[in-house]
Amino acid sequence: MYTPAKNIQNTKGDKMTVTLIRSIIIYIFVIVAVRIMGKRQVGELKPQELVITILISAVATIPLQEHAIPLSTSLIPILIFISLEIIESALSMKSLWFRNIIQGRPVYVIKDGVLQQKALERLRFTVDDLLDSLRQKDVFNIGEVLNAVVETNGTLTVQTKAEISPVTPKAAGMKVPEKTASVPIVMDGEVITEYFADSIENQNKIAIITETLGVKQEDILLLTIDENGKTYLIRKDKTK
Repeated sequence: MYTPAKNIQNTKGDKMTVTLIRSIIIYIFVIVAVRIMGKRQVGELKPQELVITILISAVATIPLQEHAIPLSTSLIPILIFISLEIIESALSMKSLWFRNIIQGRPVYVIKDGVLQQKALERLRFTVDDLLDSLRQKDVFNIGEVLNAVVETNGTLTVQTKAEISPVTPKAAGMKVPEKTASVPIVMDGEVITEYFADSIENQNKIAIITETLGVKQEDILLLTIDENGKTYLIRKDKTK
C-alpha cells in the first residue's frame, strides 16, 4: 500500500517523464520546421520569417508549461505556420508584386555620395543607426561611402568610393589564376562522402594522398583538396 509521500513522488516522476517526452518531440518537430524554412542566420531573417520563428518558439513551450494541455495544441499551430511560410515563399517566387508587399524593397540611404534624408525618415533610421551600421562594415568615415542600401532584411550593404577601395588585380593590370574550391575529403579521421559528392575523391586515391602526406587517416582532423590537387592538412591535437 502506497503512502501519501510515495504517491507524491510517483506523481512528480510521471510529470518529469511527460515533460521529457514532450520536450524531445517538440525539439525534433521544431528542428524539422526550421530545416524546412531554410538555413538563414537570425540576422538575415526577413520580417515575416522572424515573426514565424518567434511564434514557433512561443507556441512550442505551451505544452511544457501545462501538462493538461494536449501536445497537438502546439504541433498543429506549428504545422500551420510552416504551411503559411511555404505558401508565402511560393507566391513570392511567382509574383514580384506580392514579394514587394511582403518583403518590401531595398532602399538607398546614401546614393552617389549623398545622404538620402527622406529615405532615413521613411525607414525611421537615425543617423546614429546609420553610423553604427557603417562601422560594422569597417567604414568609419561616412564621406568614404558612394552608395549604401538598406536591404529587405534590415542589413546595410555598403559600396565605398573608388579612390579608397582596395586595388584589385584587374585594376592593376595583373593576371592572376582563378581560385579553385577546396572540398573536405577526411574529417575527424573519417572519409567524407556526403559533401560535394560530384567532386569527391575515391577512397583509394584518398589513401594514396594520406600516405604521401605521411599521416594516418585516424590522425587527421581535416584534409581538403582543390581542383588542382592542392591539399590542406590539419592533424588532430594529440595533447587532448
